[in-house]
Amino acid sequence: MKPLRPLLLLLPALMLTACASYMTEVQPVAGKDRYRVSYNAGYHVMSWVEVKNKARERAKAFCAGQGRRMADPEAYSNDATGLGSKEATVVFTCEQEPAADKP
Repeated sequence: MKPLRPLLLLLPALMLTACASYMTEVQPVAGKDRYRVSYNAGYHVMSWVEVKNKARERAKAFCAGQGRRMADPEAYSNDATGLGSKEATVVFTCEQEPAADKP
């Protein structure tokens, strides 16, 4: 039983990493100022709305960091059900803020 002891000590750590959530880097896609970002909730209990909103928040922050705003978001999911790991991908455009009307 001693050879298995190190493996048994690693098992809880491996299980925790399997449950970890992660956000992908924002990646350019075809089209002018068009990008994609995904959020995977791991095995955390989250609704699809929460998972999608995490990806949307990252998209908004990415555009805001460029002094622009997110537009034309399209959200996709991996259709996981039950205890499956939920993932949402948002494809979006960063566009200039509309100019304020000047008197």
